[in-house]
Amino acid sequence: MARRPRSHSEQLWLVILAVNSGLLLLLGWAFLYLEPNTPSYVIGQVSAVVLGVTIVGVAVALYSEWTPF
Repeated sequence: MARRPRSHSEQLWLVILAVNSGLLLLLGWAFLYLEPNTPSYVIGQVSAVVLGVTIVGVAVALYSEWTPF
């Protein structure tokens, strides 16, 4: 049986993690249609880095059970 989130903070972290993961998947799919060395490709790379850092940060917050709210 799956463990239920203990607090509202944990629920919020899980929602942020799910949304960011979905956006990263969509961005990965978009890279199939972007041409390298174009401005849109560079923006895609920057967005991928931002989403990746956010996912890692949320994963650390979930792992450490940080509850700021």
